[in-house]
Amino acid sequence: MLDSKMKGPKKIPVPDPLPADSASAGKICSICSSGICQGETIVFCRDCKLPYHNDCWKEIGGCGTYGCLSAPAVQKTETAPADIYQPGWTTEKTCPACQKKILSNALICKWCKATFPHEKPMTFQEYCDREYIDEESLKIRNFVIGNFIFSTMGCFFPFSIAINLFHLFYPEGFLFRYKRLPPTLKVIFHAGLGVSIVWGILAILFLIFR
Repeated sequence: MLDSKMKGPKKIPVPDPLPADSASAGKICSICSSGICQGETIVFCRDCKLPYHNDCWKEIGGCGTYGCLSAPAVQKTETAPADIYQPGWTTEKTCPACQKKILSNALICKWCKATFPHEKPMTFQEYCDREYIDEESLKIRNFVIGNFIFSTMGCFFPFSIAINLFHLFYPEGFLFRYKRLPPTLKVIFHAGLGVSIVWGILAILFLIFR
């Protein structure tokens, strides 16, 4: 006969959601491993006092700190296959940069601080070829535009052709990786390559028919 006093599943108190203030902004939600922005709806764990995104808290049903009294019970941690995306708090994926285990829905590696464009697991090559985003994209944009301007200067066509072909065919690049360029920057890059080649053809024709 079952004990009538047997306890059921632990009930975790639900904190009151509130907008993140300047003191909370910039702190890391340890459930999704991404930063908290000012104005986002967050909750504070009543036991460990750490801030979390409200949606992250609701997704796992409690605190994301291991050992906290408000953390949900976890049966087993599984590893998400590289070709299958399994979001959740109880699965892990391998960071493509440092090869350490991180939560499957993390956008930032807690070990090496590598950032990812999406939550799905990535191979090392996919990580290396990921598209430039945010601040990195702004810096690369300046390089690509500068390279285009340089390519339009006819007197430098031997150098501009060499630089453009080097970035096109050498995977690591010099100023940027061609594969990581967003579509708009690839158009500008190819325009610069085309202009430099035109200057080269004109120079050859000039030498032949002068």
